[in-house]
Amino acid sequence: MRFLVLFTLVFAWQHAHAEVYKCTGKDGKTVYQSKPCQTAAKAEQLDIQADPEVEAAAKARREALESEYDAKKAAKLETERREAILRNQTESAAALKQSAIAHQQQVEAQQRQAAALERQAQQGANPVMIVAPPVVLPAPTVPQAPVAPVMPSGPAAKDQTLR
Repeated sequence: MRFLVLFTLVFAWQHAHAEVYKCTGKDGKTVYQSKPCQTAAKAEQLDIQADPEVEAAAKARREALESEYDAKKAAKLETERREAILRNQTESAAALKQSAIAHQQQVEAQQRQAAALERQAQQGANPVMIVAPPVVLPAPTVPQAPVAPVMPSGPAAKDQTLR
């Protein structure tokens, strides 16, 4: 934005000091140009001088635009800074909330564990007798003498042994 304003003022300043020629052609048309007239019925050089009041007004407008731009830029930076602070606070609050939830869950788990230990201690104060069912032992077995294998006898048995 500054560059554009500065460029416009420099460009206007250079043209304010430029020479201008008024050329009237044979057909009666008037043309203004920056170069001297070459073929014209009437040629005249115009003396254009910058007006100090106009230049002062243009300078004042430029300075006003620059200060307005700087003010907008500062406001934008301040808004971004505030948004960053707010975002940081929101993230911190969310992290603290998660931490509190985790802490609460841990406390509840400890309370459940303490209650279980207390129940266990109360059961230990009132002993309970557990009686096992009677065990039936199997009857003793008498060892028997080993039995010798019986060999087949007869003509079929002889056939089987020869093979």
